Amino acid sequence: MKLKFFFFATLIILIIKLSGCSPPSRAVKKAPPYRVGEKIYFPLEEVKDYVERGIASWYGEEFHGKRTSSGEIYDMYSKTAAHRILPFGTYVQVTNLINGKKTMVRINDRGPFIKGRIIDLSYAGAQEIGLIGPGTAPVEIKVVGTSNSSKPIVWTGNFTVQIGAFEDVKNATRLKEKLSYHYKHVYITTFDAKDKTLYRVRVGNYRTLQETIQVQRELESKGYRDAFVVAE
Repeated sequence: MKLKFFFFATLIILIIKLSGCSPPSRAVKKAPPYRVGEKIYFPLEEVKDYVERGIASWYGEEFHGKRTSSGEIYDMYSKTAAHRILPFGTYVQVTNLINGKKTMVRINDRGPFIKGRIIDLSYAGAQEIGLIGPGTAPVEIKVVGTSNSSKPIVWTGNFTVQIGAFEDVKNATRLKEKLSYHYKHVYITTFDAKDKTLYRVRVGNYRTLQETIQVQRELESKGYRDAFVVAE
C-alpha cells in the first residue's frame, strides 16, 4: 500500500513539474507603451481599416546599417518605414497627395517625433513617391496587410499592380495593349495632378495581398522594375 502511494505521489509531482516546463505561448503580445521625451506612445493592437493623412519625411544614409526600434538593421534600400504607433510588420500603402505616386512599405521602426509628421520612409520608399528632392510631402497612409515572424502576410481586399504612369495617353495605351497579351485584366486610370493628368497602367484585380505581391515580382522579373502594389 505504501509502495502504491509513493508511486502515485511521485507521478503527480512529475506531472506538475512537466506542466511548469511547458514552452511559452507563440501568441503575439501587445507592444508595451514607450516614452520619448515627455510623451508616452501606445502602439495599436487592431489596425485594420487604419487610414491617416499628414506629412511624410524620409531618412537615409546617416542611419543605414544601424539598429531600428524593432531590432532589425536599417537598410535604406529596402522599402520600410517608421511610425509612432502602428505595429511592427504592418504593411502600409503611402500615397503622395501632390503627384499621386504610391509605395508600399513595412513598418519596422519608431518615429517620426517631429510635430505634424506621421511617417518616416526609407530612401527606397521615398524615392518611389518623389520625396527625395523636397524632403517632405503631404501623404495618405493606409494599412493593407500585416506580417510577423510566426505568420505569413494575410490581408484581403482589392489589390492591383501599377506598371507605369504617363503624361501621354498614347504611351499608356501602348503599354496596356502589350500587357493584355499576357494578363487578363489590364486597365488605365487617370490622376489629375496640379498642372497635368497622369495615365496609370495597372494589371489585375486580386483579392489577397500575397497573390498581388507574387504578380509584382513576376512583372519585375520581366523588366518592369517600377511595378508596385496598390490597394484600391
